[in-house]
Amino acid sequence: MAFKEKITEFKNSFLNNMKSGEKSFQFFINIAIIILLNIAAAAFTLRIDLTGSDTYSLSDRSKEIVSELDEKLKIKVFFSHDLPAEHAAVSRYLKDLLEEYDFYGNRNFSYEIVDEDKLESQATEYGINPVQSREFANDQVKVRNVYMGVVIQHADLVEKIDALSTTVGLEYEITSRIAKMTGKIDALLKMKEPITLTLYLDSRLRDLPIDGINKLEETVKNAVAKSNLHNYGKISFRVIDPSTTEKPENIAAQYGLARLQWGAAKTRSGKSIAAGDAVFGIVLEGNGKFRKLDLDVVPTLFGTNVITGIDKLDDRINGAISGLLSVNPRIGYVRGHGIPELNDKRSPEGAGLFNDIISDVYEIAEVDLLTQEIPDDLHVLIINGPTEQFTDAEKFKVDQFLMQGKSVLLFVNSFLEINNQQMQFMGGQPMVVPVNNGLDDMLSSYGIKVNKNVVLDKSSTKVNLGSMISDYPLMPMIEKKGLSRKSIITKYVNSALFFKSSSIDLDEKLKEKGIESEVLVATSPESWLMEGRMNFNPMFMNPPSGKEFKSYNVAVIASGKFDSFYKGKEAPAAKDAKVKSTLTAQKKLDSTIESGRSGIIVVGTSDITSSGFINHSRRILAGTGGGEAFSNDILLHSMVDYLAGNHYIPEMKSKSLDYNPLIKTSDNTRFMLKVINIGLVPVFVILTGFIVWRRRISRRKRIEMKFGGAEKA
Repeated sequence: MAFKEKITEFKNSFLNNMKSGEKSFQFFINIAIIILLNIAAAAFTLRIDLTGSDTYSLSDRSKEIVSELDEKLKIKVFFSHDLPAEHAAVSRYLKDLLEEYDFYGNRNFSYEIVDEDKLESQATEYGINPVQSREFANDQVKVRNVYMGVVIQHADLVEKIDALSTTVGLEYEITSRIAKMTGKIDALLKMKEPITLTLYLDSRLRDLPIDGINKLEETVKNAVAKSNLHNYGKISFRVIDPSTTEKPENIAAQYGLARLQWGAAKTRSGKSIAAGDAVFGIVLEGNGKFRKLDLDVVPTLFGTNVITGIDKLDDRINGAISGLLSVNPRIGYVRGHGIPELNDKRSPEGAGLFNDIISDVYEIAEVDLLTQEIPDDLHVLIINGPTEQFTDAEKFKVDQFLMQGKSVLLFVNSFLEINNQQMQFMGGQPMVVPVNNGLDDMLSSYGIKVNKNVVLDKSSTKVNLGSMISDYPLMPMIEKKGLSRKSIITKYVNSALFFKSSSIDLDEKLKEKGIESEVLVATSPESWLMEGRMNFNPMFMNPPSGKEFKSYNVAVIASGKFDSFYKGKEAPAAKDAKVKSTLTAQKKLDSTIESGRSGIIVVGTSDITSSGFINHSRRILAGTGGGEAFSNDILLHSMVDYLAGNHYIPEMKSKSLDYNPLIKTSDNTRFMLKVINIGLVPVFVILTGFIVWRRRISRRKRIEMKFGGAEKA
């Protein structure tokens, strides 16, 4: 029996060891599987953006740019800790975006979050200035300096984004700067001749009481040296005294430089100074182009004068160089014909702010159709509210521009309001006269008709009439329903404010001709027309009785292969002898002429491009709870972007992280929320655990009652 027991014991021991070995083996297998799964997860990351607008996802254009970097690019983030909630949200969103850039970027892309202890010193080194942040705590307002900036380093180039206080268009800001830097590097390396920076400084200015005039040459020289660090040393510096040249006025006329004037005076040392004037400014030349940097002298309260335009001069030089290199795509802006001046920021009717909005992406070239050809490198031509008639020769140039597969953005005013001093003195109303720009027949041939009327809308903004606030139907507030959700142009525009707009009709037969057309902007269904005799006084704009209300188109687009307006006609001759083109050929355009795929956007008013109106629009929209994302500048930019082929820009500029702060609540409500947030989860877990425990006990008792008796038996 003893022998059999030993055999049995050995057998059981062997089986137990085998089972233990199987368990150990299985354990190591499981560990290996976990390790392999982690390796696979690191190599193949799954990223899902559940936001409706893909807020946390990069556009295809951003992915393309960072994946094709040829040089090292590093983004440094300068954000202070313990920021207010709205600024902290910007910081978090920025970090999430950079994670996306890093994921899709190649080995040349990297980013760094600057530590708090190094923040101030490195921010100062890179020129990131602190901003003041107001914080509310214990019923007190505290102001402290914080950093909210980004520096992008790409090869020798440096770009910085200061005061980054919003998430609106953040991806666009980063991607556009990376694209510009990449293009700038390529252009700089291809340059055979250096860029020349010339300081035009009249020696007589040194005798005038101008602070810093004797150190100006050194200041500019230092700025050039600093710029050269980030431009591959491509800038050469020189100083020219215009008074030593034969005709200084020619220099001023050639480069558009300012001329300083002064009267006879005496210096502080008693030296007499004769009256005179001098050319004064900075010019950069290179790549067959030039850019001027204006300098000016303004008086101070202390009887001296100070030079303006030298602050952050190295940054201004870098910006001017980008213009010389044509890093930005070029678009045309027609001048003359009563069109608002592109650089006019002083008058409300000027297009200076419109210029600022567009020039962040595009280089705008002014085109005089009477005296010059449309440059070949332009792909979009803007005609902004002409009030004078175009000649046939000018219209022919525009027509042939379209036939080349290029695009036109046209703002049309059907009426012009004349408000002269005599009318004001007599207490009369401004005169409204029709406008004949000579483009109606050409537009009609393309299937677009701008009607001789003005659209009024019940859904409008309000104006102050002195003693009362009244609706102003002449200024429709167009909400989402009036903006096409299909078109990328208006898809991301939440509202727009129009003014004195005419209605626009699209030819129903355009589709038969292979032309795609779409209404971009339309007024509300509670709109009506003002026709015949015009009166823009708000007191005479009451909705008519017994008249049908309906929605009217105020901005449209047509795209495709258009037939030339001059097809089968004699080409008009150019009257100006300086113009050399096919216009002088006088040949008949035959039926073989066929355009490339072009785009035409027509807007029934030009007022939305005026500086005063854009400011007005932004102010009104901000008062409705919106902000810059709701203003007309988004719409205007999107129109140009689409025609220029940059369809990705509206999407990128629209992305933002919504910040929805909690409304201030009472102490009792805050206490209840705290109790729920702190106590509810633990209580729920405990309660769930207790229920599970009780169910297990009950189950065990049922099993014991069912099988316990049998075991005892």
